Amino acid sequence: MLKGKRLMCLLSCTFLFNIYNTSTVTPLHALATEVVEDNNIEMLHENKLQLIKNPIEVQYEKIKQEELENQKELENQKNEPQWQEFVLTFYTSLESENSSAGGVTCQNKRLSRGGVANNVIPQNTKLYLEGYGQVIVNDKGSNKHFSVDNRLDVFIEREYGENDTQYAHRVNSYGIQKVHGYIIK
Repeated sequence: MLKGKRLMCLLSCTFLFNIYNTSTVTPLHALATEVVEDNNIEMLHENKLQLIKNPIEVQYEKIKQEELENQKELENQKNEPQWQEFVLTFYTSLESENSSAGGVTCQNKRLSRGGVANNVIPQNTKLYLEGYGQVIVNDKGSNKHFSVDNRLDVFIEREYGENDTQYAHRVNSYGIQKVHGYIIK
């Protein structure tokens, strides 16, 4: 009977060893299996594993990381210019194209090269326009045409020796132009 029990015990151990194949179970394999099965280990930062014991902390860290990524994306968008299409018309310093005050801006300053009129964009805002470079909003135009943010009236200076008729003809020959540009921040 004792021999039968020993034989049964030996057969049971052999059967278990065949099923559990001890040669493949190593401490490293056991650790890897434990890590995979553990739901509290999360990837928090690139190439950095951190053990967090509380699932609430895991969620908090994920939310915190998403907020940081969103903040970085917003900063990048702020630094990038917002290109848009502007419709340009052109005006002179002639009294016929200005108020009764003559060739001055709405700020009562003399009209100058690089000045544009617009009623929506705040005064003294700098813009970049392709083909024209940097300009500054320093005047206002008629409410009929310049009460939108993409419509600009560009001041053109008189050339030396040019009479009023030549000056008006030259500036009016520019017509209406569409250019791309952006507000300089």
